[in-house]
Amino acid sequence: MSPIPACPGPERLAVAAADVPGLVEGLRCFADGLPSPRWTAGRADGAAGRTAWCFGGHGGQWTGMGRALPGWSPVAAEVLAELDGLLPGGVTGPLASPPGAGADGPGTAQPLIFALQVATARWLLSLGLRPDAVVGHSLGEVAAAHVAGVLTLPEAARVVATRSRLLARVSGGGAMATIGLDRHTVERRCAGTPGTVVVAAHSAPRETVVTGASDAVGALVGALETEGVRCRTIRIDAASHSPYVDGVLPELRAELAELSPAAPRVPWVSTVDATRAPTTDAGPGPGPGTDSGPGPGTHTGPDPTTSAAPESDAGTPGPSAPGSAAYWARNLRRPVRFTEAVSALADRGFRAFVEIGPHPVLARPIRDTLRAEGVAAPLVAASGHRGTPEPVALLRLLGALYCRGLDLPGLPRLPGRPDRPDRLDQPDRPGHPGRPRLPRRPHHPTPHPPVPPQERQP
Repeated sequence: MSPIPACPGPERLAVAAADVPGLVEGLRCFADGLPSPRWTAGRADGAAGRTAWCFGGHGGQWTGMGRALPGWSPVAAEVLAELDGLLPGGVTGPLASPPGAGADGPGTAQPLIFALQVATARWLLSLGLRPDAVVGHSLGEVAAAHVAGVLTLPEAARVVATRSRLLARVSGGGAMATIGLDRHTVERRCAGTPGTVVVAAHSAPRETVVTGASDAVGALVGALETEGVRCRTIRIDAASHSPYVDGVLPELRAELAELSPAAPRVPWVSTVDATRAPTTDAGPGPGPGTDSGPGPGTHTGPDPTTSAAPESDAGTPGPSAPGSAAYWARNLRRPVRFTEAVSALADRGFRAFVEIGPHPVLARPIRDTLRAEGVAAPLVAASGHRGTPEPVALLRLLGALYCRGLDLPGLPRLPGRPDRPDRLDQPDRPGHPGRPRLPRRPHHPTPHPPVPPQERQP
């Protein structure tokens, strides 16, 4: 990464590249006014001074993710090696090998997503960066709980291993899809669709995830698409956050009964036990900490996610406290209240949100939620992008934080170049204040990898 002090004032520029030719390419794109994922510019307005780390769920996986990370970051390699012995099937082998059949299934993909999230977070922490809050979406809550200090790494790995194995057991015949409508409208449409289809997540004010039987989800998606509604299927054949998982919840609570969650050292905003109702076009939502109630096709008897033990006193970890076995049962069964969590953070003055995972699946919901909250000029960045090697993606993330006012305690060194950081300072380019003067173009430029692809939603 190359932060370049272009001129006195708060404007900043950062270029992310794995080598010097890539750095020159990024600088040329900036100087010529060409968009490129290699460069980031911004005003150091302090937005990055209070940052929430967000951990996504299923759907961000891609072939080749994580392969470049262990060889580039000893810290990440150490975490992945530790998780090799904690997660069934290991980590480093599956990440280095071509994916086999069922690679997108929860039993295979979810442990690897979790491993990359934790390894990436540890790398950021090793640079001296600290989140001011953490939040997770479904599976992502496990990594959030670990980073917050609620669960040890072995405990978090046990939650992921148990959760993904039991979810894989009830896979087959289920489906999930993202609908570009507010949750109240989607709940009404689910009610009018034959079969079992329910709301699984409140991702954004006008983005809702549904889950249930594949034929019912397909019928709902088909009907909405004919009306011009944006819909997207999620690569999973399980129906988490629906009645389909009710049968495995007792086993999940039993296998995780020995967890001993600690009080968080970093604020952890739960997406299970919501702290705020969403803002939607369809009117007010439920009050703080309430559920919207069972919809058609849902379980209408006793709540299968609760345990017999009462809720613990406030601030005292107990049988139903965040991070407990009962909590992870609620995490798997109840709707994910992600937009409520982001709104709560916006209320507390957060303007910077970093998604940690192999590919951004939360970036658009975060932006949409912040837009609805009236947050001006937020910073929404991601640690990984499909098809982009981790070193480049992570340097881009550091560049985005730097450009919005975060003074990094130290820059990563280029592999094989421990003597100096990948840094280039240049005076202003004549006639272009604030634009750096670039080195002369060589007659025989050194070949270098192509520019990574632009961010794409899965």
